[in-house]
Amino acid sequence: MYRAYAKVRINLKSKREAEMVYRAIRPETLSSPTQRSRAEIILDENTLILMIEASDTTALRAAINSYLRWIMLIDETYKMLKSL
Repeated sequence: MYRAYAKVRINLKSKREAEMVYRAIRPETLSSPTQRSRAEIILDENTLILMIEASDTTALRAAINSYLRWIMLIDETYKMLKSL
């Protein structure tokens, strides 16, 4: 049973950028590495909505940090490649 919840909205500069991040992150949400948390990601135009449920606040914090780091890394990589 999940007792901690978070919903994070991330606005990106373009729909294309949001779609790229969504496609890269979605597989991670389909199979959680631990049973302590699960995540779902939704694409709405240029906004990503990340919903995370966890068994406790420690697991919630860890999951949020992981997903946000992945999203930041993907976004930075996209921007670097786009500038080449």
